[in-house]
Amino acid sequence: MHKVALETKNEASLLKMAENLKEKNIPFYLWIEQPENIPTCLATIPVVRSDLGDALKKCSLLPWNFSRISKDLFSVSGINEYAASLSHIDTASLTSDGLDGIYGGGDLPPPPSSPKNTQRYLMYKAIHRRDPEGVWNGFEGILRNNEWRKVTEYDIVRVMQTLNMQYAFERKPEILDRLRLVSDVCKSNGLTLATIWGLNERIRFCIAEGKRKEAYAIKQGIESGAYGPDVKVNVHTYAALFSSPSPKGLPDLIELTDLFDEMISKGISPNIHIEKSLIKAAQRVGEFRLLDEVLKNTAEKDLSSTNVNLHARFSASRGQAYLALYAVRPALAELHRLLSMPIPRDKRSIPYSLLNKESSPDISIPLKLSQTREAYFVYLRSLYESIIRISLIRRQIKRARDLLDDLRTNCYLPPTQTAYSWFVRYYAKRKHIDKLVEIQHLMLQDGVPITEHIYTKFMTACMFSPKQRLVDTLIQTVAKAPDNGKPGTKRHEKGPANISSVTDASVKTHIDTTAMPEDKTTPAKSGLPTIPARDRQTKKVIDRIYFPKQCIHFFEDMLIDLHVSVEDIGNATYTPNLSITNAVMRAYLMLEAPEQALREYKRLYIHQLMHYPARATPDTQQHARTLRKVFKMALETAVILEDKLEHQRIQNAMIQCGIQLVF
Repeated sequence: MHKVALETKNEASLLKMAENLKEKNIPFYLWIEQPENIPTCLATIPVVRSDLGDALKKCSLLPWNFSRISKDLFSVSGINEYAASLSHIDTASLTSDGLDGIYGGGDLPPPPSSPKNTQRYLMYKAIHRRDPEGVWNGFEGILRNNEWRKVTEYDIVRVMQTLNMQYAFERKPEILDRLRLVSDVCKSNGLTLATIWGLNERIRFCIAEGKRKEAYAIKQGIESGAYGPDVKVNVHTYAALFSSPSPKGLPDLIELTDLFDEMISKGISPNIHIEKSLIKAAQRVGEFRLLDEVLKNTAEKDLSSTNVNLHARFSASRGQAYLALYAVRPALAELHRLLSMPIPRDKRSIPYSLLNKESSPDISIPLKLSQTREAYFVYLRSLYESIIRISLIRRQIKRARDLLDDLRTNCYLPPTQTAYSWFVRYYAKRKHIDKLVEIQHLMLQDGVPITEHIYTKFMTACMFSPKQRLVDTLIQTVAKAPDNGKPGTKRHEKGPANISSVTDASVKTHIDTTAMPEDKTTPAKSGLPTIPARDRQTKKVIDRIYFPKQCIHFFEDMLIDLHVSVEDIGNATYTPNLSITNAVMRAYLMLEAPEQALREYKRLYIHQLMHYPARATPDTQQHARTLRKVFKMALETAVILEDKLEHQRIQNAMIQCGIQLVF
């Protein structure tokens, strides 16, 4: 793109140029010099020269060095010299969809010149690269170096605009403290904000502080002419009033809808920011009729690619709203719309700790990184995962898996831990152990940490006793399935390096599929799950109910991830929870390994003593039933091993925890 600076003869010819551009529907900005109120220059948006035609036909090239003009944004001044240059104005502020238009009050003029290496110059350099910390450092430098005499209202507006934008993205209390300091400095130095840009920023600041009455008072002052006849309410004034919609109930939402109706009655068309805010407000309150109406009114909105991330946020919010209405098909349409947008080229990285948070369309992305390609992928991932969640709720597992595969293919960022946990919960409830192993592999491939909670789901899914409804389902599945062996046996054929693949082929389960309950070799009081008599006829059904070997492998994988040895029961790195201990002890007893089962009981008891040496543990009250099972298995293990001393210790621990077993 070439930047061209032109010169015209006088004011009349400049105004004639403006009329020609209007006739050709070419957006431009006409700069009015204040306080003289004289038109001095205009700037067009980036445009093909052939589209200009003869609109700028009578202009000649400006005889100055253009490199000097592009660096000093306001070097062209005076009544007889006028410039039309792309570098003189931020083109994003010329459109209502640009970030400056949405968060800054719209259509700001180009900044005045400032000598190099001054704090004011450095502040504007930071504004140009959207660096809020650099802007604040420059403003503090102005105060520190006594450069306030050079500060204008425009400077304050740009500082407040940047801080308001930063607060909209990051929601940090210290940003409000900075805004208060700017406001106090202006009052102490007698500088008032009397332009529509400054008043819009004041309104936005009041909304951020929760002072809605004060914000409405400023708007009423603008409408009454208190700030002059040329200062009028525009769409950015209403965008400022919608900037932080957090309705606590229906009355707050009614206030926002009345404001929206007032804006429409004045002939002001809402921008994306206002519509997105209203969608979020209606969704939070649960007013679905209003939400449906807003979505219908914004369905035909033309979303250009001038600001990809803004439109990505808007599409993600619309998709979330459709899912609140349980309308998956329109949400998928928003997803396809988002995928059709061009990916931003900025490759700066967002911190991994931020990207690893639970995905949401309102994720707190730093302002400096809000236009990066990773920010775009955050909004894309949030919409993918929301549709996955609603698909799993509707038990549409095939669609959910297809969406997960698409997410891993189309999105630069891996799925979040939360998304994988939804699949874990779905498969664990149905005892699909082979699918759980597959999810574990995907998480390891994507570098998603597997938490203790997820490992708990893995292990309890292997060992919990199913209800009769699930048992009937498993019987039907076995009857229909070909004889391919036990599910999940392929898990050891191919697995990640850190997954234990060592199995003991010589161990035998304690479940006797041919014997009656009284003839079983398993001790009657071992705490092992009981299988209904009519289901013992089929070994395959039992193989689909309990997976002791796989449970042990999950347990070993967890300890490997924590860098803890299996035999090191006193290692403080891992604090066992009751559910894992219960599942692992069951698995070891089924595999005829009572020594290992007793080891896991000791691991739990040692860590409980570390945290609660003088009183009963919280598990006594919250999980008394599971704790009884653990003690019951520990006692039976001591009987099997003929260890009377350990048996007495276990009984003493039961007395300490207030647990009584009825035999």
